[in-house]
Amino acid sequence: MPPTAGWMPLRDAGRGTRRRSLEAFNWSAILRSVFDTLCGGTTFVFVGFALSLGIAREKIGLITLITSLACLLQIVAVMLLGVIEDKKRFIMRVALAEPLIMMAAVLALPFLPPWLRVLALLTAVFAAAACLQLTRPLLDNWVSCTIPAGVRGRYLGRRFQLLSGVTIVCTLAAGFIAERIDKQDSFGLGCVLAAGGVFGFLSVLVLRHATMPALSAEARASWADVRQILHQRAFRRYLYAFAIYNLPFLFACPYYQVFHLTVLHMPESLIATTMIGYLLTKLFVTRWCGRLHDRWGSRRLILRAGAIYTVFFLMYPLAGTERAWMILVAWALVGAADAAWNVSVTAVLYGVIPETRARPAYFAFASLLNSGLCGLGALVAIPVLGAMADWAWKLGPFQFGQFHFFYAMCTVLMIPALFGACYLPGRDGKERQTRSA
Repeated sequence: MPPTAGWMPLRDAGRGTRRRSLEAFNWSAILRSVFDTLCGGTTFVFVGFALSLGIAREKIGLITLITSLACLLQIVAVMLLGVIEDKKRFIMRVALAEPLIMMAAVLALPFLPPWLRVLALLTAVFAAAACLQLTRPLLDNWVSCTIPAGVRGRYLGRRFQLLSGVTIVCTLAAGFIAERIDKQDSFGLGCVLAAGGVFGFLSVLVLRHATMPALSAEARASWADVRQILHQRAFRRYLYAFAIYNLPFLFACPYYQVFHLTVLHMPESLIATTMIGYLLTKLFVTRWCGRLHDRWGSRRLILRAGAIYTVFFLMYPLAGTERAWMILVAWALVGAADAAWNVSVTAVLYGVIPETRARPAYFAFASLLNSGLCGLGALVAIPVLGAMADWAWKLGPFQFGQFHFFYAMCTVLMIPALFGACYLPGRDGKERQTRSA
């Protein structure tokens, strides 16, 4: 088979080629972080935009559900591996469509009839997410094949640290700008989202400078490979850990900004300050977490992070309009837990997948599990919140309402869920044993 354009075996290319590729991935991630900070479906800018179009706050979870449904297209991407000769070109062309669709949608939606806006928003979200999901298995495989295994934890630690710094600046700017736009001004908020789309477009263009290694360029998968995925014990244990540990987050994540904006009535600048405190914590501890992962292994690190997550959820039912400071404290604390989680889980995923041409199928399956669970969580959360609509209880200075009870439920779920980390590998030696089992 003739070589695919834009790739070469990294062993032959040498360290210089690998270094340039890693730098391109870093720049892409930096630009992508700006796009995600502004245009992500759970960000305060996008949630504010959706609310301004008329979507009910209890139904914001529909955005997460629609995004999760798009993840099914990763199956299509895996099955197309054998017919896509130039995988790098495929990734770039399809990935460029995502920000373009988003930019066109947010600028056009405010001018549509009110009865059509929500449907059009969900359609645009699905179309943009579909473009992302079609490229996700190939891009994840490309990155994982490029990062040297021996420094995976430290490299990811430095990378996440860099992204935290960039996101701090972006969040501060987004909060400053969004607070000066009327909450009913859909077009003004749409312009902010469109500006974020420009960074998403640039994040794809910089991948031109990255070289695709042979293992990625020659990736193939068949239905036989897909059936073999769950026979890999190490990968199966990773899936167990991921599903169990994330259980409370499946319900909670779509509604953070809804709680901030409509329950606590926090101004956007205060929400941005909250996010900056969170990102500063990640910035300072992520690199340290990378070293701890290489020294301790993932299980020990993530079990300790579970205690922080439990405290984080507990802060939400206790917060009120006079106690919004509790949300700032909660997010500052959870930044350390997220730093440990991001480094460990990413490093584990890269490590447990066998080095075969069917690697993208593993990434697709892991992503499908993540998105499928998020969609299911959002689907369950909508009627649960509807059932809690009239719940109210006052105890001294504490006033508990619909969303307070909802996050109390998430707090209770977090306690048993944190033990899902026991399925993750421990130190490097244990991880190798698990992989060979």
